[in-house]
Amino acid sequence: MAATRFVKSLAAVALFNGVLYLSLPSEALAGPEKDAIRYTAELKTGKDAKTKINALHELGKLAAIMKSYVTDALPDIYKSLDDKDAGIRAAAAEALGACDEPADKAVPALTKLLKDDKEDSVKIGAAKGLMSMGSNAKAAVPALREYAADKKSKVGNAAQAALKAITRKNQ
Repeated sequence: MAATRFVKSLAAVALFNGVLYLSLPSEALAGPEKDAIRYTAELKTGKDAKTKINALHELGKLAAIMKSYVTDALPDIYKSLDDKDAGIRAAAAEALGACDEPADKAVPALTKLLKDDKEDSVKIGAAKGLMSMGSNAKAAVPALREYAADKKSKVGNAAQAALKAITRKNQ
């Protein structure tokens, strides 16, 4: 009796899961590779800043999972560091930090943004990108220390957080 109920319950759960799976749109079933291709295309061809910023955020998330997902997007991420829109530059800096790029290539680019960009949002994005790189971003410590001294600004707070992540002893 109990075994029969258990089997019927199990069948009902399987039926429900099957119906749920079939009702999902195909986009929901796409894997990270397809997402990376889509976001790379949006970054390349996007007409507005909002689309490009979203694509950069999503590529950063995918890069944190596995760098190979965003390998094709890396040239466009680097190109976005020089975009005229500050939001795009900030998002590109954060995404680059998540991409596990060689430190000798990524750290100078992010440090340059931190030092030279006029927009605080871009400086914060650069600090977050460096923070994501952890101990690989040790070359950026002097630049980060300059900004970390200002404990009242958002840039200073981001620089302090990056310094903690980079100089953590147990890495």
